[in-house]
Amino acid sequence: MNPSHYISRRLRLRSSGTGSGVGVLIAVAGVAIAVMVMEFTLAVVVGFKDGIRDKLTGFDAQITVEAPIDAATGEQERYYRSDAVVEATVRSHFPDADLRLSLRQPGLLKTDDNFQGVVFLGQSPDADFAFERSNIVEGQWPDYAADSTENMIVLSRPVARMLGLGVGDRVFSTFIIDEAVKLRRHTVAALYESNFGEFDQTVVYASLRGLQRVAGLDSLEANRLDIRGIAPDGIADEAAALQMELIDRVARGELPQHYPVDNIEHTGAMYFTWLALLDTNVVVIFILMLAVSGLTLVSSLFILILERVPMIGVLRAMGASKGMVRGIFVDLAMRLVGIGMVIGNVLGIGLLLVQKFTGLIPLDPAMYYLASVPVEIRPWAFVALNAGVVLAAWLILVLPARLASGIDPAKAMNYD
Repeated sequence: MNPSHYISRRLRLRSSGTGSGVGVLIAVAGVAIAVMVMEFTLAVVVGFKDGIRDKLTGFDAQITVEAPIDAATGEQERYYRSDAVVEATVRSHFPDADLRLSLRQPGLLKTDDNFQGVVFLGQSPDADFAFERSNIVEGQWPDYAADSTENMIVLSRPVARMLGLGVGDRVFSTFIIDEAVKLRRHTVAALYESNFGEFDQTVVYASLRGLQRVAGLDSLEANRLDIRGIAPDGIADEAAALQMELIDRVARGELPQHYPVDNIEHTGAMYFTWLALLDTNVVVIFILMLAVSGLTLVSSLFILILERVPMIGVLRAMGASKGMVRGIFVDLAMRLVGIGMVIGNVLGIGLLLVQKFTGLIPLDPAMYYLASVPVEIRPWAFVALNAGVVLAAWLILVLPARLASGIDPAKAMNYD
């Protein structure tokens, strides 16, 4: 057995003096609080980023294939027309993706007393509408595959309140298509609320076929092809790879036109830039917590050393090396770290689980887009965090432990 470890295991953290007792409590509390704060920060930031990203990708596709560019004129056409070669290329890159024809049509909702400018969104009726259904607060999501739902729309609750509408009410919708005004009368089938203010104020779900009729399009035409349900990481790279494949198919004569590809990291750049700034906040908090806990550990270790100066003299007189003495006090201080980490993890993870399953701490959705503080516990990240705390603590404790090993044995024997 390692002599340093053997001796340190038999030393009490709190000696007969009062200084070490207070120092031990401060050190343990410092480590526990630091671990808790870092775990809270990590879980909340990850949860917040995931929550905002999920809402953003719920309203907008991760990758889109836009309307083609006319090879003769170099101008982009107004509408995308379903193409077997394009969609086969997309499927080869994303075999499990949710592909949707998507038609967005600006319009106006008007009642006798008020009006609101909105964007009507129609999507392939066989798509997976899990996100849309999850936000329904009144009524039921229409089965847009049925002809009977062609004039049904789904409004956000804030827009419905502003217009004085409820489920089952009818409202006039006005469209301007090629400088012609077109009027439709829609029935409110359901209300949704996502707490994503900008989108809740503008997006109205409608029948794709109904919007195609308004725009004078056939069943194969829309604004674009949406690609959803793909992995959230590396979206820009995936979009670039798809774009290159489509360009190669044009070069090989398999496609007559170029199809631009866009991605949500570009269209939603404002949100992704904002979320990226949160990483900086995490780093700052981690550094501050490590600094605070490091100072308390160093102070406690100095107290432990001062109360054991005679013991250091005896050990050195008996032939103990400086490395052995240094190892004793590093091991002693790491016991404090271990106790603090156990307490911090138990309290931290416990409180995070309470918040995750109860939403105990609320948020203002108008300000934060979420109704409660989001929490996402990722075990591998917490393991890495704890490993980093242990390593940082060991590095912090090496210097004061070297001071203990440098104490002169003769002076230590006479230390009072």
